[in-house]
Amino acid sequence: MWEVSICFESAKMAEYFASKINLVIKSCKGISACITLNGQNCVLVAVPKDKEEFARDFVKQKIAECILFFYKKDYIVSKLNFEKPKTTYMNVFLQTLVCFDGEADKHFIEQCLDFDDRVFVDAVVAFKLKFLKKKWEELVSLANENVMYFLSEDSLLELIKFLISNLEHRCYAVNVFSKSDCYFLCDLQGKRIDDFMLEKQGIYEDGSLLSTLVALNPEKIIVHCNKFVKDKLLRNLFSLFPNRIEICK
Repeated sequence: MWEVSICFESAKMAEYFASKINLVIKSCKGISACITLNGQNCVLVAVPKDKEEFARDFVKQKIAECILFFYKKDYIVSKLNFEKPKTTYMNVFLQTLVCFDGEADKHFIEQCLDFDDRVFVDAVVAFKLKFLKKKWEELVSLANENVMYFLSEDSLLELIKFLISNLEHRCYAVNVFSKSDCYFLCDLQGKRIDDFMLEKQGIYEDGSLLSTLVALNPEKIIVHCNKFVKDKLLRNLFSLFPNRIEICK
């Protein structure tokens, strides 16, 4: 068996990470479990030896996504030195900063993850990602220097659209379905999309939906309209993703 433990300071982070790897590890005829060990919150993974290469690459990929999803966002927010307007667009703007150059960040993190039987994620962030932190800080400095854009919703929207246009597409198309007060995202085959930042039970806020679509950045967004899809959401979608929205009634 190949075994590894991935340790986090945050119990919530460990539990979330475990929820995102369980199914794939099971498909490798392996096991995973989230436990507390010597004061650390650890996710234990074990797979048959013939699945080691695949499992090692998969775990590295998910650790990198975890760092971008949690640590990069927290780092960016902590470095912004202006009062952030409490608007939907501001939350979307923060998501565009997190996603900006995300694939390159992810590749760099994966290259830093040279581990045998244990990895301490917080230590990786603290000691191995100084280059990335410097890059993130330069990105935040640009935001701090151009704070006037955030005072007007129109100028903020234009800035967000520019940033989105420079993000890599992570998929071709996403179907947006709604049921009661919850949104679900599916691929073209109708299969639920299981991205790292997606909660399995669905998305409950318009702002969270917009931020998730920024992270996925599909070439096409197919919105299945019913009485639960609000006009304001549609206006925001058309504003943020011009020429990408397809309405299905």
